[in-house]
Amino acid sequence: MTKRLKFGCVLWFIFTFVALKYQVLSFRCDRRPYGSMTQPSAPDGRFKLEVVGTEDSYIPGQLYTVQIIATDDKSFFTGFVISAEGDTKVDPKNPRRMIALYPGDLRPQDTLTAKFSDRCLYAVEQAIASTKSSVVVYWQAPESGNGCVILRAMVAENEEVWFQDGSPLTQRLCEDMSQPDDVTPILNFDCQTCDEAKYELTFTGIWSRNTHPRLYPENDWLPRFSDLVGASHDTSYVLWMPDSLVTDGFKDFAEYANSSKLEAEIRENIGSGVRTMIKGKGHSFPKMGKPTYAFFRADKTNHLFTVAVALDPSPDWFLGVTRYELCQDNTWLAERELRLYPWDAGTDSGVSYESANIVTYPQDAVSRVAMSSYDRNSPFYETDMKDLHPFGKLNIKLIRTYHKECVEETTTEEASNETSTTTESQTETTTVEAETGLSEPDEPARYQNTDLASGEGETPLVTDPDSSEYCPLTEWLEWNPCDGICENGKMSGFRWRERYHLVDGVAVEKYDPNVNKNKHAPKKEVPKFCKEHYTDYEIEDCNVDCSDKPKQKQVTAGRRIMDPVAPGHSWTSKKRRVPY
Repeated sequence: MTKRLKFGCVLWFIFTFVALKYQVLSFRCDRRPYGSMTQPSAPDGRFKLEVVGTEDSYIPGQLYTVQIIATDDKSFFTGFVISAEGDTKVDPKNPRRMIALYPGDLRPQDTLTAKFSDRCLYAVEQAIASTKSSVVVYWQAPESGNGCVILRAMVAENEEVWFQDGSPLTQRLCEDMSQPDDVTPILNFDCQTCDEAKYELTFTGIWSRNTHPRLYPENDWLPRFSDLVGASHDTSYVLWMPDSLVTDGFKDFAEYANSSKLEAEIRENIGSGVRTMIKGKGHSFPKMGKPTYAFFRADKTNHLFTVAVALDPSPDWFLGVTRYELCQDNTWLAERELRLYPWDAGTDSGVSYESANIVTYPQDAVSRVAMSSYDRNSPFYETDMKDLHPFGKLNIKLIRTYHKECVEETTTEEASNETSTTTESQTETTTVEAETGLSEPDEPARYQNTDLASGEGETPLVTDPDSSEYCPLTEWLEWNPCDGICENGKMSGFRWRERYHLVDGVAVEKYDPNVNKNKHAPKKEVPKFCKEHYTDYEIEDCNVDCSDKPKQKQVTAGRRIMDPVAPGHSWTSKKRRVPY
């Protein structure tokens, strides 16, 4: 009998525990006024709960202002409770059980009027029972994937008269599924277009004291945009991506606006995930609003592109798009303009542009820079992305397509023959296009030679942004050392520098060791108009200190000392010089 009694007690305890647990999980917190013994009255419309700036949706992670206001000029209340309830879903571990999703975080705005509730988990209530006609609190919306949230309010005129729920005192908000411009569209894992494409990227900076005045650096000469860096690539390659850790090269890029390591990391993947490295010149004050151009190729396999531009100074903030799909509806995207907002690389915990270096340890994943921040030292204090000016814009434009026949899977021998045929066809097509030059005025030829698949270790040429749209040139190279006669420790002479015309992505007259290996390399010709109106050679007088000691000319067997020649000309051409 004793054993049966003990067994019954255990069963009763288990049943009671489960029942209480179920009640706790499904219990809506008690929001009645302290000391009240009455039931709530039906809302009469004199008090209203509202979320400022939105009616029925929320942007994940954003900060909102929630308020209770009197709709007339003569109604007042003493007590209140504002609570948040999350959506529910089936527990994947137990299909019979429902679990509540996170509803976000409610916080007091003024601790003199509101405090965290002791009775409800996600709620705030009055700090003191003073008479008031309105109250304002903060609500930090949950991250994406938490569905809809219900905000409820209780308003008490006194212990006996109080209201709760109903349409004036309840707001239901669901996640805004629309995405900012700089979030990639859905990837196309089965791109069916066989033609190759050439794209032009144009980055235009907007970050300035006028557009983003809060905590903008005092020194106008300090802010700058780094070089535009990125790649066209396949679906397996990741340069940077939200919720992922960045590489050491990207860390240097985001923190110091130094792209050297990042470019090296991209080059290492050319041919194994990367088709083209993208590079464009960065700008500083007073040219921060000047466009930056870059060009790249895409094909059936490499139909995504990723780029980034670092903000300097900043902790580790940058702009950009990642894994952006160009093969949409199995055709090449014609043109698109994207507005860019800051991302956080997760390596520095600074909160403002000029914050001291604070290493994030352990390293965090890439995420949006904290918008609607509670920190007054943040440029985004109480700023919603909807109210924020973009920091830049990126224009994607299809310049040209190259027709390619789709190759079906065949045997190894047949595939080898087809590859050979395709290569010859491609060479002939390229030759025809090169000979065409600028015959079609609507096709700009300012192509940047950043496709490094055929030139291992070659530094990409950068297009001079000041050159013409139809007559593109590279940036000027460094000045040649001063050349002249040294007398009494002084040399008066001349120095020269050069740049190269770009035709279809090739620097014309620039020595390329790979050309000698290919007897059938097409010859590029600069249009006559470009030669006449845009010089590729500059010379000027120079005066430098020098040594009077004569230099010994080193002559080796089979080699003789020759006079220097004009850049891009044969050894038989006349030397470009001016009289001393």
